[in-house]
Amino acid sequence: MPAPTSPKSDPDLDAPDLHEDGDGVAVAGPPDAEFWERYNQRMEFPLATVATVFLHVIVFAALIYILVGLMESGEDRSTPPLQLMQVGGIDDAGEGSAGSGGTENPDIVRDVDPFKAAQSVLPTMEALKDAKENIQKIILDENGNMPVAAPNAASYSLLDETVRKKLLGAGAQKGEGNQPGKGFEGTPGSGPGGNGADSTRARGLRWVLRFRVAGGNDYINQLRAMGAEILVPLPPDDKKCILIRDLKDPSAQSVASDADLKRLAGKIQFADTRRDQVRDVLNVLGVNTPGQPKAFWAFFPKELEEELARKETSYRNRRAEDIEETVFKVTIRGGSYELVVDDQVIKH
Repeated sequence: MPAPTSPKSDPDLDAPDLHEDGDGVAVAGPPDAEFWERYNQRMEFPLATVATVFLHVIVFAALIYILVGLMESGEDRSTPPLQLMQVGGIDDAGEGSAGSGGTENPDIVRDVDPFKAAQSVLPTMEALKDAKENIQKIILDENGNMPVAAPNAASYSLLDETVRKKLLGAGAQKGEGNQPGKGFEGTPGSGPGGNGADSTRARGLRWVLRFRVAGGNDYINQLRAMGAEILVPLPPDDKKCILIRDLKDPSAQSVASDADLKRLAGKIQFADTRRDQVRDVLNVLGVNTPGQPKAFWAFFPKELEEELARKETSYRNRRAEDIEETVFKVTIRGGSYELVVDDQVIKH
């Protein structure tokens, strides 16, 4: 009976695994695994690749978001800080006033909406309508054909009735038959006191003038550059007015006569009724009053009126008869002024 074979001597168990290497030589051990089998047994490679790409996309998107946010939140330093304010109607109060020490603070900058500010004087549509009708009756335009911008209606409504009528050229006569209406100086309808769309009076009622200024001194410098005269109705009844003909010499002040008011009625006229701005400007001009005036009025020469008229009609190639109101923006550079149309509304 043959002796039992020991497991240790079993050639099938003891024989090592043999395989040929790349040179055809038999070597022991299992064959080398392929690259993908060695490093991708649990899908490590594609998962790692997808994760890396996804991470880069997230980082790139985050950088773009931060960059866009910084661009949108950055301040525009292309122009020096200036304060936008309106002449020719009411401006909103609180746009910035003198500092606690009584000096101007040019760093306060706020947008100004003169039409919104006019609501503080004429808070309802009915009040605005009444103010416009009052002006149209004074200038003998009961049909309401002469547009009146809301800021201008508010400004005139604050004037004493006697002064208001004088500045509006009360006393015009209606034309008889087919003749055009006569102005307060006997001029035809298109003259300074007429009712035509190209008359000085009609222009002044539909035009709104806006300045960019940094305080009372800057305001006066701009008005001086534009050749303005200043009229200040004095409290308490506003029937007496101080006139400053030449802003180069504001100390030369006089009480406005009826002849002065009649002359000024033939000019483009704008008013600023904001309390803080009125106070600052009058302080610079050295106008001493027993109380706080409601407004100061500026009157501009004929040359400036004609320049505004040309810019108004060339803005959108519209006739003056088709325009309800035009808002101009004034910029002063190097002691000279520049006028541009900021907005325009056509008649409906």
